[in-house]
Amino acid sequence: MRLRGLSCVALAAGLALWVSPRVHAGEIRRVEAVGAIPLGPEITPSGPPRDAAVRAALRDAALRLALDLLSTDFDPIEAESAILEALGDDPFLYATRFRILEDRGEGPALFVNDLEVKSEYIVVVEAHLDLDRIRQRMAARGLVAPAGEARRVQVRVVMEGLGTYEAFQSLRRILLEDLGVRSAVPVEMQRGRVVLKVVSDRKGPELLDDMLAVLPPELQIVPVASDDKMVRFRVWEGPGPATSPAIDTPELNRY
Repeated sequence: MRLRGLSCVALAAGLALWVSPRVHAGEIRRVEAVGAIPLGPEITPSGPPRDAAVRAALRDAALRLALDLLSTDFDPIEAESAILEALGDDPFLYATRFRILEDRGEGPALFVNDLEVKSEYIVVVEAHLDLDRIRQRMAARGLVAPAGEARRVQVRVVMEGLGTYEAFQSLRRILLEDLGVRSAVPVEMQRGRVVLKVVSDRKGPELLDDMLAVLPPELQIVPVASDDKMVRFRVWEGPGPATSPAIDTPELNRY
């Protein structure tokens, strides 16, 4: 179920639904997800609409975690159908427990990705999912490295305000030698600006923090924006304070 809206406020209290804890549950991740199913005179859900909406929410939560695990060799949009096939038809397999935060019931269609559908049933669910079980299903289809191997994250590093080629070389050397990234390949170069495609085991904010920790005194960077897939900063060459603007880090897993 694809979502076509992203605005929903989870209530602090709701009806709790619990799944029996697994004896050998691995790494557990908490995710909030919206479940929406279409309603109409020609649509007959298999079972109560609320139960079907909960299933849709758990499937969406598992899909989002699987997309985070997806190898950078795959395009997320193109790989989505393969991921759903790998996860199978029963999203309850991955839930160690969950609860309904909000049962919104029947209302105008906002989330169902079908313009012909006029109404839908919506719930908001807090789910605790077994990430290792999701990873195993993904690895079996070659969509992610097996557990135990280092994660592989691709981040675009945008360097602005470069005054010299030597400054660019120094920053790239820091990435490759001091931080030990797998690769740092220039994909865009123009006067004063370079974009690198960096592959490592770090997401954007982690990579930025590690760079700030090892910069030499004669080279500073001023963070501009950062998220899981992108880091952007301005380069300050020479000694002196560099005032950092607020970093734009969009909150994840919220509706």
